[in-house]
Amino acid sequence: MDVDELLQHHGVDTDQLDPAPPSPSWKEMRDHLALMTGCAICGDTCLSAWVVGATVDPRWVGLCRCHTPGVLSELAAPTVLGGKVGAVHG
Repeated sequence: MDVDELLQHHGVDTDQLDPAPPSPSWKEMRDHLALMTGCAICGDTCLSAWVVGATVDPRWVGLCRCHTPGVLSELAAPTVLGGKVGAVHG
């Protein structure tokens, strides 16, 4: 499941998420992850940061320990996969 599918499954309105740059650097991803207040789905502490809608109206998405594994298999390293950028804390 990708990040967009996960957000849709949980009914998250991405328009309510913070705006993000379309192609953040690894440093920007890491720095923004440190600032995130909670998982976009449940509000728990963020373990990973993502940018969705990279081509149109990009938004930051933070995911917690419970919600990151569903999309983690798509992330092998700081990278862009299918138009999505992801960073994992650690």
